[in-house]
Amino acid sequence: GNAALVTVMGDSVQFTYDDSSLYGTGNVIGNTIFFTPSDFKAESLDGAGLVQTSESLDVTVETLGSNLIESFQVYESGDYKIFGAGASVSAIAELAVDSQTTAYTDSVAFSAGALTTQNVLTDWSAGAALDLGDTAGWETDTQVIMTLSNTLSATSLNAGVGETAFIEKKFYGSAIGITIDTMPPSSIVPVPAAAWLFGSALGLLGWLRRRA
Repeated sequence: GNAALVTVMGDSVQFTYDDSSLYGTGNVIGNTIFFTPSDFKAESLDGAGLVQTSESLDVTVETLGSNLIESFQVYESGDYKIFGAGASVSAIAELAVDSQTTAYTDSVAFSAGALTTQNVLTDWSAGAALDLGDTAGWETDTQVIMTLSNTLSATSLNAGVGETAFIEKKFYGSAIGITIDTMPPSSIVPVPAAAWLFGSALGLLGWLRRRA
């Protein structure tokens, strides 16, 4: 009932998404869209067992002008805290891209790996890349649905000993690689700007953290 489609403009693409999800409101720098969620977390206390929080967000990515989408880079981060022998947390994710102009689709799964530091609030991060050229015949596109899916899990197995398992997501960003479709096919190469624009978004995350 609170769903609201929002369209925001990048340099070479526009993004349309529902801002009522746990990801919250997206911001754009260049061709990078990033989210700073405030309530995407999972917590299990004192033997409560497995607690999971999952969310998926569809983002329609459409090119502006004479441009083609060729690749995606994703990065996410947050923090966690565990205390006790039966306490554990995890963060898993998937990026899927579904063409709206052809029959192609692709996806990549990734995770934050083992999160094992005890009794200290600790940062975690994860990331992946997806190149449309990795799918035979699919080099570029003009409109796709990019689906971001995440599951945060927290588990505490032992009651009466103060076990704590807590994990939250604070940042999720995706940088879109773009080429110009007026170039000969043999001349199409990734635009380096995609990398530094993504770095700019991460730099902004650092600034946000310093303000927090």
